[in-house]
Amino acid sequence: MRISGAPSGFLAELPRLGADLTVRIGLLRCDEVGGDRAERFGGYLDLYANLLGRVDPETTLTDYDVTAGQVPSDPAEQDAWLISGSRASVYDDEPWLADLLGLVVRLSAAGAPMVGICFGHQVLAQALGGSVEPSDSGWGIGVHQAEVAGGHPWMVPQRQQFGIVYSHRDQVTALPGYATLVASTDHCPIAAFTVGDHVLGIQGHPEFSPEFAAAVYEGRAEMYRAEVFEHAMQTLEHGTDSTDVAAWILSFLKSTDRLAA
Repeated sequence: MRISGAPSGFLAELPRLGADLTVRIGLLRCDEVGGDRAERFGGYLDLYANLLGRVDPETTLTDYDVTAGQVPSDPAEQDAWLISGSRASVYDDEPWLADLLGLVVRLSAAGAPMVGICFGHQVLAQALGGSVEPSDSGWGIGVHQAEVAGGHPWMVPQRQQFGIVYSHRDQVTALPGYATLVASTDHCPIAAFTVGDHVLGIQGHPEFSPEFAAAVYEGRAEMYRAEVFEHAMQTLEHGTDSTDVAAWILSFLKSTDRLAA
């Protein structure tokens, strides 16, 4: 896994890769790991590099701090884009967030492959015509099992259920037009979706290890109901299917029309 800072420059057209070739991914980073968690586990760039590197160590990941105004000048700067999680909400009145929502619209119009994780999943939905609201059920934390809806050729290995870490209060409540539901949990009916062949949103955090999640929950324990916190901590003992989800992410990005030719 190769990681770097945001590049300068401009390409004339979106690149096209075969499914067996390495993908250059731009990380549209919307937050950073704070406190001693950064010392123990690294930042978001490290978390995503570790996740995707389990499947393809040659994947290139380039960091764009969108909260500091680092945005691509052209969709073709990278082969694909990954929008990270964040403590922000998509309905916050922040200039960088308005810029990010506009960027997603432009990237989608160009057919640029995109994956959004947690907050990134919500950004994709909000930008493309869906709705995001605080959950009536409160915080969703711990490892949740998602039920897969239908079959998806990029979902290799195929699974009917998968468990990953969750940490969210907001969730997508209405899909964008032309979106397809991919997975649901008991707490989050829209846990994953696609739009066409180039947009994939995942509400959970495949990049969070159980150890990292435990550190996050312990640092925010006062924000959760006691029984929710205790149950979430218990679920972390069972592990996750994050490596399979990492394989799905790369398979999805490589299977888009833009990259498969």
